[in-house]
Amino acid sequence: MSGIKIIFNKEMHRVWKDPKMILSLFILPVVMMILIYGLIGMLGSRSQEQMEQHRSVVWIQNAPEGLESQLPSFFQEADVSYLSAGEATDAVTQGIYDGTIDLLAVFPENFLEQVNHYAEGGVHPDVETYYNPTESYSQLARERFVSAMQEYEKQLLADRFGGEDMLTAFTVDAATGGNVIMDTKKAGSEYLSMMLPYLITLLLFAGTMSLGTDTISGEKERGTMASMLVTPVKRSSIVLGKLLSLTVLSLISALIYIVAMVVAMPKAMAGMGDMTLTLDAGQIVMIAFIMLTLAFLYVALVGIVAVYARTVKEAGSYITPIYLIVIVAGIITMFSGIDGHSSMEYLIPIYNSSIALGDIFSGELEMMPFLLAVSSTLVVGAILTWGITKAFGDERVMFHA
Repeated sequence: MSGIKIIFNKEMHRVWKDPKMILSLFILPVVMMILIYGLIGMLGSRSQEQMEQHRSVVWIQNAPEGLESQLPSFFQEADVSYLSAGEATDAVTQGIYDGTIDLLAVFPENFLEQVNHYAEGGVHPDVETYYNPTESYSQLARERFVSAMQEYEKQLLADRFGGEDMLTAFTVDAATGGNVIMDTKKAGSEYLSMMLPYLITLLLFAGTMSLGTDTISGEKERGTMASMLVTPVKRSSIVLGKLLSLTVLSLISALIYIVAMVVAMPKAMAGMGDMTLTLDAGQIVMIAFIMLTLAFLYVALVGIVAVYARTVKEAGSYITPIYLIVIVAGIITMFSGIDGHSSMEYLIPIYNSSIALGDIFSGELEMMPFLLAVSSTLVVGAILTWGITKAFGDERVMFHA
């Protein structure tokens, strides 16, 4: 036990006494995260403001009489120019292509006459629009126009049939606007329950990867591992001391990232509604256990790779496929929670922790799936730790003899 403590203290001292390592592992990523999320939020808000303030540049051909009075909201948000019947539209369509004009609307000639004299089985007069879907302002102009024309259609039909009531067979939620029945706590945390598990597992592995390769492969490359192995400390104690310190440091790194992310994310998602997340004591304990066991598994995964690598660079190349697996597992989790999860899914390492975290944040994790996820993660981590201990006892592995 004393040997484990010695190695643990050595590793912790090595990290906390190195300003460069503290900066690269704990400070710089947090600063970058806050800056990136802040920039995303600022650019998103600015883009939204520009869209709301933009006056659409619109041309209308064959405009029916009284159109402006029938579409007051649209004309308030647009600068409208007119083309007469038969006038060429080439310059206007080229402007739409170039992005200098947002929309061209072409009414059929004698539009109102066709509407008023429509006979059953006849052809409805069709208003054509020309727009550029690759231009946001053009897309917005068409949406505004179509929405305004729907109201215009209602008014024309009301005039034809002698009143708007004649066009209504029934209504849906006219008085109430819909009677909502939902868990407000779950609704408020829905987005975070999808994103946080992915980000937590990803950030936890990122911290473990950089720490683990330097702690094991780095010491082998620098030659300090050989000196450590000839000390009276048992090799099993060296393994456990290193893995324990890596687990603690990885958890600290992940917690710092998560706090920064929770602080910064609302700035980036300011326009997406309320993203509050409320957790009770039991859920917090579950999260702590899942993160602890997942950190242990990540440390063991990185450790088993690093112990067989000759250099930090080589270890990094070997760990990259595992990193991709973590990313894929997180992405799958984000889109797999609609119909719940089977018991077998909680036995799959890495993926099980991610879906368990998602269930906790949405308030749906039961005790049995939680125990399956934690226990299976611990078992796999323990098997990998045993493999690392065996590798430390093999001179061919440790000294590449």
